[in-house]
This record gives sequence, structure tokens and C-alpha cells, in this order.
Amino acid sequence: MKPMVGITASHDWSRGTYMMGEAYVKSVELAGGIPIIIPETINIDPNEIIDRVDAIILSGGPDIDPYLYGEPPIPKMGSINPLRDKFEIELARKTVERGKPLLAICRGIQVLNVAFNGTLYQDINTQIPKSIRHAWHTATGTEVPPNYPTHTVKVKVGSKLHKIFNKEVLKVNSFHHQAVKDVGLGFEATAWADDGVIEAIEYKGDKFIIGVQWHPEHMWDSEMIKIFQKLVEAAKNN
Repeated sequence: MKPMVGITASHDWSRGTYMMGEAYVKSVELAGGIPIIIPETINIDPNEIIDRVDAIILSGGPDIDPYLYGEPPIPKMGSINPLRDKFEIELARKTVERGKPLLAICRGIQVLNVAFNGTLYQDINTQIPKSIRHAWHTATGTEVPPNYPTHTVKVKVGSKLHKIFNKEVLKVNSFHHQAVKDVGLGFEATAWADDGVIEAIEYKGDKFIIGVQWHPEHMWDSEMIKIFQKLVEAAKNN
């Protein structure tokens, strides 16, 4: 049977709507899984969700409340969603504790990092001198096609990412202004942009628990589909 992969949804609290980018769904389908959309909830134990799926994807979205990692907000902080923060942090913790396969994308890598006592750069341009451009989007939309790679990342030899792609350098797309700063407990950084910004973290050990800062779902027609294939494979074998 095809494994079921739960994907966290975005939530527009001002409109009272949930949203899911079709690229997440398409990538899971192409990789051989069944995509299941997970809205944030306040009255359901995340364990009940984890019981019903074979893997989890933490999707992209808005900034995380910096008070959750012990910092006051700086002026370049973006919008936040407190309910989604609470829900996804708890979901991430329980998924890792139970050893279920997990792929965390963009905001997702940041959620995963904060869930395990890591910290974030609230705004790369403000806090990292001489950083390259990571935020290829504006209030009116993206400034490049979402599947277009805008920079490279160097991958740690021997890491899960290195084993997936068998490469030390990957070309990636980029739509973020925040990034992992101090890596969470139990994790290690395994990919970096040219300016030193952390682009991937992995849980130490054999479990398939990976966070990436780029958006591989938009690059489903390239080698990036491999990361979803490996997630689905891990879900089958879990």
C-alpha cells in the first residue's frame, strides 16, 4: 500500500481559511505517496494525527514568534501565526520522539529547529553581514519562477542529503528571510549557502528526519524529487 504523508497547511487567520500549495501534493504523489493535508488544531493531540499517517511534511509559511526561542522581535520581523506555531512545534517534537519520517521545508526547518531549543536569525539581511540574496519574493509575488535555482549550497559529505543526491553542491531555489542560527539539540547542520547561512539540518542517527531551507516541492521536475522519494521509502519501511 502507498504510505500516507501528512502535510501541514497554511492558515490565514484574518480570513479564516486554510491553504496548501499544490506543489507539495504533486511532489508526494509523484514520489509514490498519498498526500494528506493537516490543518492546525487546538483540541487534537498530535499523537492522534501521527498515528494515522506514515510520514510528516512541515510546510512553508510565515515567521515564527521569536519569543518562542527567547528573543524580542526586531523591526524586520514578518507576520506570525501563534496557533500554527504552537501546533507545529508540538507536532514536530512528537514526530521526532516517535521516530516517524519527517521532511521540514523552509518555515518547516525553522519550526523543527525551534522545537528542539534552537534559535533563528529573524532577518538575514539585518543580522548577517554580506549575506547573499535569499528572499526572492516581494509583497506582490515572486521575482523568479518558483522552480528556478538562485544559489548553490554545499552539502556535508556522509550526510543523509549527500547520500540522497550523491553531490557536494546543489542548486536550490530560495524564498526566505529567516534562517537557522543555533542548531537545535540532537540535530546537526548539513548544508550551507556561500554566505554561511545554514540550509539544512538533520537529526543525528539513522531516522529520516531532515529540514531544508529551500523549496524542493517547486523543483519536482528535477533531481529534487529524490528527497520526496526517500521520504516515501522511509515511510514504507518505518
